[in-house]
Amino acid sequence: MVNKIHPHPSKHAPGQTVYERYLRTEELLSLQKPENELVHHDELQFQVVHQVFELWWKETTFELHSIRTLLQQFNLPPAIRLLQRVIRTQFVLLENLRMLETMSPWDFHEFRKVLADGAGTDSPGFHALMTLSPLLWGDFSRLLEHEHVSLPDIYIHADRYPLLMAFAEGLIDYDEVFQIFRSQHFKLAQRMIGPGSIGTGGTPMELLERTLKDVFYPELWEVRNQLTTIADEQGLK
Repeated sequence: MVNKIHPHPSKHAPGQTVYERYLRTEELLSLQKPENELVHHDELQFQVVHQVFELWWKETTFELHSIRTLLQQFNLPPAIRLLQRVIRTQFVLLENLRMLETMSPWDFHEFRKVLADGAGTDSPGFHALMTLSPLLWGDFSRLLEHEHVSLPDIYIHADRYPLLMAFAEGLIDYDEVFQIFRSQHFKLAQRMIGPGSIGTGGTPMELLERTLKDVFYPELWEVRNQLTTIADEQGLK
C-alpha cells in the first residue's frame, strides 16, 4: 500500500513565514535573472554557483577574522575549531565548482558574451581571502615566539606542543585545499575555453597557470624540507 504524501499547509502568506523572513528568501531568490531574461538555460546555474561562492567566502572571511583575534589572544582551542570549519567550507566549494562541469563548452559560449569582461578575479570574496589568509601566519608566528618554540620543534616534539601542531597542520590543510581549488578552477577553464585561449577577464591561460604555485604559508611547506634534513642527519631514513 502506497502512503500518500500531503503537502504541508502554510498559515502564512508567501514570504511571511518566520523561516522566510529570517533567511530573507524572497530577496535571496530574486538575485538571479528571471527565467524569461536568461540568454541560455545554463546561465541560471552559472549565477547560482558563483553566488554560492560569494556566500561561503563571506563566511570564510568572517571565520578568519575570528581566528586572527583568537590567535592574538593566544587562545588556540577555539581557533583550531574554527579553522576546521574554514577547511570544510573549502571542500564544499570544490563540489560546488564541479557543478559547472555539467555544462558543455558550447553551452558556455552561448551565454559567455553577457559576462563581458567579468572574471572570477574580480570576486570581492576571493580578494578578501587573498588579503586575509596570509595574515594568519604573522599571528601564528607571534604565538610561537610567545611560547619560545620554533616551527621544526613543534613537529619534532609534537607531544609537547599538541595545540600548536594541530593549528600548524590546520593551516597547511587550508593552504592545500585552496591550491586544489586553484587547480580545479584552472582545469575547468581549460575544459570550457581551451588551454590556448584567453579567459573572460582577458587573462591568458598560461598566466592563470602560474598562480597554481602560489601558497599562503610557504614556511609550512619549507619546514618539511628542514625536517627531512634533520631526519637524514639523525640517520632516521
